[in-house]
Amino acid sequence: MTMPVLIQNHQKNVLKQQFKKSYSLMQQAYQKVFADNGYNYECYYWDKNPYGNSVCTKYNDAGVCIKSTLADGSEKPADYGGRFQECSQFMAHLEKHLSIIKKCNGNALEDGCIPKYKGLDTYYKDQNDSLSDDDLSQKTAGCGNWNQKEIENKRIVYVLADGTIIMLYGTGPSLFAIDINGQKGPNKWGHDLFAFGTRGGGSRASYVATHVSSCYPIEKGGLSTTNMLINSYK
Repeated sequence: MTMPVLIQNHQKNVLKQQFKKSYSLMQQAYQKVFADNGYNYECYYWDKNPYGNSVCTKYNDAGVCIKSTLADGSEKPADYGGRFQECSQFMAHLEKHLSIIKKCNGNALEDGCIPKYKGLDTYYKDQNDSLSDDDLSQKTAGCGNWNQKEIENKRIVYVLADGTIIMLYGTGPSLFAIDINGQKGPNKWGHDLFAFGTRGGGSRASYVATHVSSCYPIEKGGLSTTNMLINSYK
């Protein structure tokens, strides 16, 4: 085995260990919040959706579903996807169980909380430079908070004592991303930057999930969050 291959394998193993550490850290923080309060804050996608499957009834020009109903044709309830009324409160309690050394409430790039990341829009643009602004809007519909300018200027970001970066999609951890090695490279989705979410709704504590949303890119050579989790425990 050549030296470059050995180095590459070592780097992959280091990232696997860092992924496991970050994943475990967040799961433990969730458990501690539940133990502290005996309550699941309403900031989760359903672990098991109580309403059953939905049926898409309208797609936009990019093939993204923009309207759907329940399987019986009735209107979907407001909490069909989950409950998100207490995301700020949940995050305030999570903060107590994370070793945060810096927080950016917007302007995360300028204030040094994050390195330069690709956004979902810039990722799509790199794949097809002929895409118009309208095309990009359609392809990123419902996922706009992971667009590049949003990431750089509007997201809440935490830097932990070990350098790990946690970036919120909204006001709480219903959707978030973790850069498992912080400012170190490659700073790419699917390599050291991974998207997560929260599932809950039952009697046990809400938990960190890897399969909540497709609102993130996977850059060339990268893995989905779920596949990275599987590989990190091999």
